[in-house]
Amino acid sequence: MLTLMFAVAVQAQSTAQQQLMDRLSKVDAFSANFEQAVISPEGEQIHAAKGRLSIERPNLFNWTTTTPDENIMISDGETLWYYSPFVEQVTAMWLDDATAQTPFVLLTRNQPDDWQMYTITQQGDTFTLTPKTVGSIGTFAVTVKPDGTLTHFRVTEQDGQQSQFTLSQFSRQAPDASLFEFTPPDSVLVDDQRQPR
Repeated sequence: MLTLMFAVAVQAQSTAQQQLMDRLSKVDAFSANFEQAVISPEGEQIHAAKGRLSIERPNLFNWTTTTPDENIMISDGETLWYYSPFVEQVTAMWLDDATAQTPFVLLTRNQPDDWQMYTITQQGDTFTLTPKTVGSIGTFAVTVKPDGTLTHFRVTEQDGQQSQFTLSQFSRQAPDASLFEFTPPDSVLVDDQRQPR
């Protein structure tokens, strides 16, 4: 009986993973506006932000927060750049190293090996990913319609704090290639965390 229950659980995990991969593969590029709400473990909204997100698979994205402060996160396919104009600082890390810290990066890759690091469950159009190893991320949930349209995702930290993102004005038109290029301005401090390979 226990073996049967385990087999059913493994099949459900495999089916949810395949469903998620199939849905994500229907859209190779998109742009959307986002609204972010950060909710404390006690259920209070402690932060709100707005911006624009552009993705082109594999591995290219531009995440620009416009309100309340401008922050830009860009992947050029190899390096993840995080630029905060207000503090005049840029952080650079290898995209592969960022995947564990930023589950959002998974959506830009849609690689089977990445999904193997998570237990995936599905309820309707929402897929919940729970890391198989303990880290700061508790769960990552993403809502993807059968046609590949992303509408919402949520990151829940181990302490219960949530960052909820709602997407609107979803466009399947390929973003301009210049959105995925970044050169640090001369005047900023660069924290280069890329280790030689």
